[in-house]
Amino acid sequence: MAVPKSYDEVKAHLQHVLDDPSTPLDIPLIDKLKLELTETTDRRVPGTLLTLISQLLPVLQEDPTPITTLGIKATTYFSFTDIRSVEPPIDFIAGFKAPSPPVNLLTLTLLRKAGGIPSDAAIVAGDPELVASLVELWLTTTSTAVAQAAFDALWALLEVDLASPLENETHTHEAEDSTGGQGLFWRRVFTDKNVYGRLFSLCSLTNSEPGARPLRERTVAQGRLMGFLVKAGHLRWDLISTSQIPEIEAKYDSSSILHFAACRMVDKSDFLMHMTLLNFFRDLLDIEAPGLRARVYVQSASTFSSPALDFLISHDLHGNVLDLYLDETKLDPVDLQYVRGPIMAYIAQYAELYPNHLLQNPSSLLDRIISRISGSLAISSSQWAHGHVPAGQLVILSSLPRVLLVEAAKHGANPLFAVPTSPPCREALDALAKILHGPKKLDMSDSMELNTSGQIPTDWHKEAAAARVLYFMYLNDHPNFWTDIVAAADILAMKDVSLAAISFMKAVITANWQVLSGEVISPVPDTSRYQLPSEEALGTLSPAAQGLLPSSGVWAILTPPALTILLPYLFKPPRSYSEFVGGGAGDSQNIVWKVATAKYEVLVSLYKNLKETGGRVTGFEDILRTLRQRVSEGPWGPVAQNTARVETQLWTSIRSAVRPANMSRFAAKKGRKLPGTEFTWEAGADPAGEADTAPTPLFPRYNLPRARLLNPREQKQVDLYRALRDRFHDGPYYSVLQSSSVTARKDEATRAHFDPFHGMPTYSGKYQKQKRDRPELKGRPYVMKFFPRHLWKTIQPNFNPSVAMDGYVPHGPRIGVKRGFEDEEEEEEVEDTKRRKGVDEDEDAERAEREEDGDVLDPDEDQEEEIIDNDFEDDDDEMGGDYNAEQYFDAGEDEYGENDGFADGGGGGGDEDTY
Repeated sequence: MAVPKSYDEVKAHLQHVLDDPSTPLDIPLIDKLKLELTETTDRRVPGTLLTLISQLLPVLQEDPTPITTLGIKATTYFSFTDIRSVEPPIDFIAGFKAPSPPVNLLTLTLLRKAGGIPSDAAIVAGDPELVASLVELWLTTTSTAVAQAAFDALWALLEVDLASPLENETHTHEAEDSTGGQGLFWRRVFTDKNVYGRLFSLCSLTNSEPGARPLRERTVAQGRLMGFLVKAGHLRWDLISTSQIPEIEAKYDSSSILHFAACRMVDKSDFLMHMTLLNFFRDLLDIEAPGLRARVYVQSASTFSSPALDFLISHDLHGNVLDLYLDETKLDPVDLQYVRGPIMAYIAQYAELYPNHLLQNPSSLLDRIISRISGSLAISSSQWAHGHVPAGQLVILSSLPRVLLVEAAKHGANPLFAVPTSPPCREALDALAKILHGPKKLDMSDSMELNTSGQIPTDWHKEAAAARVLYFMYLNDHPNFWTDIVAAADILAMKDVSLAAISFMKAVITANWQVLSGEVISPVPDTSRYQLPSEEALGTLSPAAQGLLPSSGVWAILTPPALTILLPYLFKPPRSYSEFVGGGAGDSQNIVWKVATAKYEVLVSLYKNLKETGGRVTGFEDILRTLRQRVSEGPWGPVAQNTARVETQLWTSIRSAVRPANMSRFAAKKGRKLPGTEFTWEAGADPAGEADTAPTPLFPRYNLPRARLLNPREQKQVDLYRALRDRFHDGPYYSVLQSSSVTARKDEATRAHFDPFHGMPTYSGKYQKQKRDRPELKGRPYVMKFFPRHLWKTIQPNFNPSVAMDGYVPHGPRIGVKRGFEDEEEEEEVEDTKRRKGVDEDEDAERAEREEDGDVLDPDEDQEEEIIDNDFEDDDDEMGGDYNAEQYFDAGEDEYGENDGFADGGGGGGDEDTY
């Protein structure tokens, strides 16, 4: 046994703090010792530390968390016997009553070690004050961590002290796993007045004794007590449901602790506590629920009930919840928003765990439940896609007995048909998957068949057969639902929907179905309801002339329409990160990987189930071989070059193995054909055994070539080159081609870079100021002596090299001499202005002369009238009176003299037009 290196230092430090409580704790030193404590540590070290800590806690003047966690770490490998041997003894009661959560947690950790063996639990049960303090701490503490630790300690003691079932008059199935305890701790809790009375007094709202807890703390204690009763009921239902101390129970007007909690304790006007109470009822239903099987021992009124359900029915609690579900007007609208969810959860739990009890209710009640569900599902497609989805009703629908849904379909009231697959909805897909998958496989080790004599409405075999019937009914009513499922599975942007669709595929492949044999469809005595159709009657739903309906889910996948829709999707390579923005770098939840692995699990399930059911069928070796190859390639699938080959091998294997004699093309409504019915699977037409109309893989995927990543040296070279190029482009002497010159060139490479949105000239564009795309070299100052002489005329055509020796042009204004950097375009503008001015002067003189002669009509206006008249005359003569818009507008060239298809080709007037 080793002693930690820092043990002596920590011991001295704690002793110093004990002598002088104002000394602060050395937290780093304490943390160091925690790391050094191991299983091989000397046993005297934890005992000494625990003694120092117990002495230090009452006088410590700061947060005790560092030393309480040290005590928990030091006693990790201690047993309850080791803790009891510490001197002086540990005062558990003082630790429970200490107003410090860290101290409470340390004490509870030490006491919980007594839950290891029954003898230690019996020692604790012998101290009634200790047990009462534990119960009081659990129900009254305001710390959630302390309350959970207290419950864990209490439950560990109860669990290890559970007596053998042979010692009890009544027992539950869970009680068979007892550890051979004496039951002393159970008797201490439920038969000791001081302990049992605290369960009532600390949770009752009518307790007006001095020192009673505030109302808020008592409601918190009520929730803790209800959770405790559910767990205790699984082990000892008799102790919580029968009277233990009548004197205490009568004080609170109850017959047992369970009756007190369910009927007397909670104020239902507090909607939060009403929600907690409804959840408590739902949890009680899980105690000894029969489901689709019956226990070899029966403690309830019938084989398909339970003591918990009998208790709820006897106190009219079950009927009240049913009434609240069927008629929500009995609740306040505000409270309804909070309790609607727990009410639906209770109904779903009851329907799933007690199917035969539900089916024995009056038909009027069952019809109201079906009508309630159907009314909630009758919503628009937009609400299914974007609105509030009736998730609670879908859970109830998926929990109902399947024979009840088949019976409702006979009257045209099956709410299953109202569940859509498009638009995709996660809740709807989950409900469909649960219904069509069939019942869970039973573990018959401790149960017996319910329907051995055919005396009850449903059992596992009937539910399995009903699931198969509902699949074909739903497929008949929704012929495109496999197309919708595959489309939903490929929507990676909606992760929940995609995963739900893939889970639906797996649910059908692994479905627990059964053929409609004579025993399954036998009528139930004393009723004509819940009788399943025969195999022949079910076959009439299919338009196929011959062939049997698939008997299992995996065979349904190999039957159209799933064959031609689902299988290509499963063999298609999964989506890759490169298909998303940033290459999937922002995919924090690994959506692509989750969908790929879920899809791969479906393929694995298909392979395993087909191997079990089709391994003995001749011709399916090739299909299994192809599936095995795909499964061996992992979630990411085959390489691109092998994708088409694998799919082709699969289709060839299916065509060679499947024949119409043993496969039915289950199709849609009468007169319709489902996808895939146009394919023929006969190989006689082709000598090679290939059907001409068989589906073939189109556009197989392939890996795009990708350039390798640059090494650091190459990356640096690229960065330097790009920086140099940017400096060139941003410099004052970098020239780019003008857009007009680009469009003027007719070659294909040039037009490929043409911008059709902003580069196309418009009619009004000629009046807009043109933006110069090229830098104006002439408008910049230059020191000419730094340039070669033969470039001087190019840079400044008007430069006079003889005016100065240094190359500068004189800056003083000179009459008649232009500056060297003036643009020649300005000279052209001056010439145009002069010519225009002369024309205007001549026109003014001519106009004055006409006014003297009395002719006020402008010659241009007269001429324009003649042009218009001539246009119409020509139009009438040549076109026979039809209006010719092209001839009406002049087709002259634009002001740039270009008419190459991109410039303004006609219409309107010239530059003289005004607006």
